[in-house]
Amino acid sequence: MNAAVKFDVITTTSSKPRDFVMQPPQSLDRITFNTPDDGVLAGYVSVIRQHLGNGERFAWVELDNEPAGLFRGVPLADILTCDDAGDLRRNTPDREARRLCLSDYSANIIDRGRMDARN
Repeated sequence: MNAAVKFDVITTTSSKPRDFVMQPPQSLDRITFNTPDDGVLAGYVSVIRQHLGNGERFAWVELDNEPAGLFRGVPLADILTCDDAGDLRRNTPDREARRLCLSDYSANIIDRGRMDARN
């Protein structure tokens, strides 16, 4: 006969909330974050960048349920959760990793300016 077993909850350091400023998420991690205007949103981290003025670090996040290429700069202190699965998404065996659209298009703008100057 199976007897009921009581499991004690083991308290570890992992039960504390993660400090995302000291341990930021990696590229392609899915995060949720709090915003003052839109509430809680979710998306995939593209890159972590520092603000040029005050040095605060931001995660550039491609938002879920929005058109591809729509990014939002999220202060690391506003991140609520992270799935830490970005490494798995980058290293999928079938190479079908999620592609983010954050790119530098300044070269295209410069080339267009040169073409307009020639005409």
